[in-house]
Amino acid sequence: MKATKILYIEREDQAFTPHQNIPTAFRDQLIPYARFYFQEDNDGCILDQNIRAGEFSIWAHHIHMRPGVEVRPCTQYQVITLHAYDDMNTGTPGNQLPLEKEVCLFNMMASEEPVLPGTQQPHSFHINIEPDSLRELAREFPLLHSLAAIPVSNVTGPLHKAPFQLNAVSRLIRDRMLSAKHIGNSAYSFFRRNAADFYGNYTRRLIAPPPIMMNQEKRQLLHDIFSYILNHLHESLTYKTLEQKFGVEEALLRRPFEQEFHLTIPELILQEKMALAFELLSTRNTPVSYIMDRLGFTALPCFLTTFEKYYKCGALQVMDAQ
Repeated sequence: MKATKILYIEREDQAFTPHQNIPTAFRDQLIPYARFYFQEDNDGCILDQNIRAGEFSIWAHHIHMRPGVEVRPCTQYQVITLHAYDDMNTGTPGNQLPLEKEVCLFNMMASEEPVLPGTQQPHSFHINIEPDSLRELAREFPLLHSLAAIPVSNVTGPLHKAPFQLNAVSRLIRDRMLSAKHIGNSAYSFFRRNAADFYGNYTRRLIAPPPIMMNQEKRQLLHDIFSYILNHLHESLTYKTLEQKFGVEEALLRRPFEQEFHLTIPELILQEKMALAFELLSTRNTPVSYIMDRLGFTALPCFLTTFEKYYKCGALQVMDAQ
């Protein structure tokens, strides 16, 4: 019989581990805004990092167990959890497309005994929502309407039969949260918006039309366009300019792109412009004029309004918080 350890995917106790008590080997993985739980025994060690951002509870687990020991999830109260399986190996020889790993949505009931299968993976990332918060969140973030419409029972189990893949966008959002060094009140706005974007990327799959069949060459072209957008946010990135740049028809930039990345090109541009704006604003002494130039904004009021609408906090508030 395999040895097992409990992995709390949600907990309400306040037994946080002080930063100075986290082993040096984990220090470069710590998220400054998070609360830490660290446990170690003869079976191995687990570092849990938790960030509360309004209705969202973000968790990153670093798991190091001796061979043969499984960790099995458990929660101290009911949550809806969107879980991303570990994908540290993000490529295969001779293939530029990333490996796709599943992202699954579960209803987890409070229990002292784990009821889901165990894992031996070294990393786990998930974002929890309490069921009572779903309808209110859907009013603020329309993409979550399809999530709020899913019946939630009192039984632990998956809420959607077909998990979606950790695509390039959801991976980008997840990694942005895991590497964030933001502090102060503005960090709350950063994590809350990114948690909503991570969920939104998943829920778009719930309302997607039947998929279009695409070969590897076409998918690779879409990934090339995706990478170009990320590296040229200062340019005028319209369907027309991307058509001309890549010699493709606009039709490819619409439904096939949305199917591959679970958001439209204008949504991707806005998301990544705002992410870069937050990062630059958090860097001391970065002139706002430089940030606007990097993002292709020509009018200060437009930039400030767009930023505040996206994050629900002001640009100057981010600058002052660091």
